[in-house]
Amino acid sequence: MFARVFILVLLMTCCFAACTSGSKSNKNSQSAPSQPSLDAKDSEGNTPLLRAVNSGDTIEIKRLVDAGANVNAETSSGVTPLMNSAGMGNKEAVELLIKKGADVNHRTSGNYTPLMQAALVGQTEIVRILLDAGADPTVKDTGGRTAATYAEEASHPELAKLLKEKVAQAAGKK
Repeated sequence: MFARVFILVLLMTCCFAACTSGSKSNKNSQSAPSQPSLDAKDSEGNTPLLRAVNSGDTIEIKRLVDAGANVNAETSSGVTPLMNSAGMGNKEAVELLIKKGADVNHRTSGNYTPLMQAALVGQTEIVRILLDAGADPTVKDTGGRTAATYAEEASHPELAKLLKEKVAQAAGKK
């Protein structure tokens, strides 16, 4: 009788231990709730990085980029963080995004580029940074306008002149 009780207790102990360790391993195997993706888009199609750019929050831009946010993530219309940084004249953000691999020649569905955006709003320093980083001043949007055209139409004659000189230089290299 003692042997049967001993075996029964031993079996119950083994079963309890197996059940307990199984639940522990299940508990441990569950990952912590994941943080929202760095590139998750909100209802307007903006990533956290694009929202930080739009608010001019350079500290948050740097934090997100350092955390691995996609610097080339685009909205449904093709707008990127670099394009908006260029248009806002945020030199620090433009330089950081370029350093982290932002495409200076990215085009929206209408063939609109960050260079065109900077030219349109008269951001001469940003235009120079983009050109130095390899932005192509010869690109035409779907309406046939170049960055120089945008600068000209927006009454930025010195910027238009600079861009036209760059177009001429590019034509001479071809």
